[in-house]
Amino acid sequence: MENVIAKLKANQAGKVLLAPFMLVAGDHAQNDMAGDDEDSAKSQLEQAGFSVEVYLRGLGENPYIQELYVQHLREAIDQPYGHKKH
Repeated sequence: MENVIAKLKANQAGKVLLAPFMLVAGDHAQNDMAGDDEDSAKSQLEQAGFSVEVYLRGLGENPYIQELYVQHLREAIDQPYGHKKH
C-alpha cells in the first residue's frame, strides 16, 4: 500500500474508489480491502488523508463480464478436450 499511497499523493488524488478486481467480492474484499481494521486498504488510505468510497461488487455481477464468461464457456465446450480446433 505504501507505493499506491505514494502514487496517489504524487497525482494529487483526493478521492479513491476501492473496487475488487475479483469475480466475487467475498471475505478478502470485505475485510482486507474495505474493512474497518487499521491494516485494511480502506483504513490505510483514510489515514493517509484520502476520501475513500467502496464499491463492493465482484466482476461476476457485471452483465458484460457475465456475457464474456458465458461466451468463453461456450467456446471451451465446443472444443474437444479443451483444445482449439485447427
